[in-house]
Amino acid sequence: MSLAETPVVFALLCVNTLIGAVLVIAAYDLTDRVLGWTGWIAGAAGGGVVGWVVVPRVASGTVSTGGRIGFAASLVLIGAFLGRGLVPLVARFAVAISAFLFSTLATLVLTVGESVLDRVYDPAGSGAPIVEAIDPAALAGSGLFVQPEFQRFLLASLFVGVVAGILAMRYADPIMSLALTGLGAGVLATAYPVWRAVLAGEVLAITQQAAPSIPAFLAFLVGGAAVQYLRHGDDEDPVFSAAG
Repeated sequence: MSLAETPVVFALLCVNTLIGAVLVIAAYDLTDRVLGWTGWIAGAAGGGVVGWVVVPRVASGTVSTGGRIGFAASLVLIGAFLGRGLVPLVARFAVAISAFLFSTLATLVLTVGESVLDRVYDPAGSGAPIVEAIDPAALAGSGLFVQPEFQRFLLASLFVGVVAGILAMRYADPIMSLALTGLGAGVLATAYPVWRAVLAGEVLAITQQAAPSIPAFLAFLVGGAAVQYLRHGDDEDPVFSAAG
């Protein structure tokens, strides 16, 4: 299909490209707005579902259509305000918890991973898939958790996880900004082959042409992070200044 035959598809391509470019260039500026709007929308949607579906089911007696609309409208407003306040807070805690879990598990695997793997996995077994060949019960009955050496490694891993969680909470905004930058880079990396085909005069076929380009993704991600660092690295914001 030519561009003249697919104006809607071409318009969607332009909109997606614009969104990706904005996220890549200005994710740090948009983080609070994105979290805020996500909170408004998620809270309103949740409140609407509760008011329209849940409340009439648990209420005694029959609720009229007008009553359901009233419940839904009231809970949409309440949910929107609750979501606006809670979603940004939950997102920052999610960043910290993810950093804690990942760092703890990574440190534990790097320190005692091989010995644990030898206890729970038998690659020379019956040829079962890896997931089926792992036996967690063997680890539980191995007495590994009462061994002083393992306990020391576990405490060290937990310490690393706590430090990583604290740092992630401290730098939650730059981390979430980097995630948004990655999202924008992914959108641009998907649109890049399509634009290349369009500029080469090829027929527009997004389903065949929109294959994500890894080099383009990395280029957009690094370039976007560099642009935002140059724009905000000298800000008085203690988070970004400390990160710089």
